[in-house]
Amino acid sequence: MRVAVLGAGLQGVCVALELALHGIRVDLFDREQDALLGASGHNEGKLHLGFVYAADDSLRTARLMMRAAACFSSNIRRWVGSSLDSVPVSSPFYYIVHRDSLVSADQIRAHLEACRELALEHPNPKGSGYFGSDFHSPSRELTVPERDGLFDERTVRAAFLTPEISIDPKALAAILRKQLRSVANIGLRLNTRVMAARPQERFVDVVFAQAGVQAEERYDHVVNALWDGRLAIDETAGFLPERPWLWRMKHFLRIRVAEYSANIPSTTIVLGPFGDVVNYMTGEIYLSWYPDSCQDRSSDLKPPATWLPATPQFSASLRVSMPQALSEIVPPLAQLPRTVLEGGEINGGIIFAFGKTDVDDPGSGLHQRWSIGVRSEGRYHSINTGKYTTAPLFATEVAGRIRCHG
Repeated sequence: MRVAVLGAGLQGVCVALELALHGIRVDLFDREQDALLGASGHNEGKLHLGFVYAADDSLRTARLMMRAAACFSSNIRRWVGSSLDSVPVSSPFYYIVHRDSLVSADQIRAHLEACRELALEHPNPKGSGYFGSDFHSPSRELTVPERDGLFDERTVRAAFLTPEISIDPKALAAILRKQLRSVANIGLRLNTRVMAARPQERFVDVVFAQAGVQAEERYDHVVNALWDGRLAIDETAGFLPERPWLWRMKHFLRIRVAEYSANIPSTTIVLGPFGDVVNYMTGEIYLSWYPDSCQDRSSDLKPPATWLPATPQFSASLRVSMPQALSEIVPPLAQLPRTVLEGGEINGGIIFAFGKTDVDDPGSGLHQRWSIGVRSEGRYHSINTGKYTTAPLFATEVAGRIRCHG
């Protein structure tokens, strides 16, 4: 059996490694010069436990995120072994309720408790499935003195210390790239642009271009794990989007602040168009403030090619505006020297989600991510990853379908 996996982001790499583990030959296609150079390495690396989806009172999104987070580490460990232990893990996240939150502090409080009940449905022996942390631990609401000692009392209505963590996606990407090159069953087809997939009854043809030369190859199965190009290739395969969607371009600032990092809490601000602070406990900090970092949106079949990279002028403005906005909520950020901010890395990734409106709308589909995952028709499979957290779970699911189909 030969399988083509389209897209060498986290989702495609996980699919390729899982298939290869079962002795299946894989060609892994990507337009970049190496794997994991896109959105997979340009995000906060959060392993969602469902906490941020408090607007989905059905708990379907939280249930999926919890299931995916519970097996994230154990799945990847099967592919890369003990090298996973070197990936930096953030401090646990504080969830703080902004004064302009779309949901109340009482709703967040109830949602966190409901998520803990979901967590208890999944084993986590000695934290082995969640990078040594126990996602069963209850979230704890901070007392008023504790809250005001960490966050700005004028902005924050309530604060909770949760067991949720992030991992450093850049570190994990480096480990996965190395593993790809050590697996004999995986052929890397880099610097290659996929143009179409044409499913037949017993095979799927993949049309691609490399160095300006167009070619076509036949595979037993094709997995479309592309990110910003997924919908366009689905269309060539006769897959139409299930409902309206929205592309967003979100930037972040990553800085090295070794002597200041101990006082900076990993923080998620809920619920609405706010932001995140991630302390990877290595001296590196991730900052994202939605009103400044997310300035482009599109409902086209493909997002505009002009979104990346950010212009020097835009990058310079983000180095000022994002820390300033976040420091009004997380005061320790105000201590960061200008030289540290000016030397930080501005990068970004494209976000895909079903929905017509943005996160400032409490009824937006962006607040619900349960209708994601693997969609299969015969020998063609398309994966809407949805979140970083879910990639390993969906990889095992699509590999199982392929192995059963033969």
